[in-house]
Amino acid sequence: MPIINKAKVLEQMAKKDILTFKELAEKLGISTTQLSNILSEKFEPIKSNVIELAEFLEISPIELIKDKLKDE
Repeated sequence: MPIINKAKVLEQMAKKDILTFKELAEKLGISTTQLSNILSEKFEPIKSNVIELAEFLEISPIELIKDKLKDE
């Protein structure tokens, strides 16, 4: 099951001087709850959310995804 690579998100946030997930959610125009769900390991992210997040962070969607099974 693919999930969002939080380490990559944090790395890109730092490059954009975004300090908190709340700030990231505001810049994306979504609630912190929505962002939390996107980043949660319990939910498979929706493709459009991955693409939108990747575009905002200026990275490829592939860089943003990791396969949970491979990391266990």
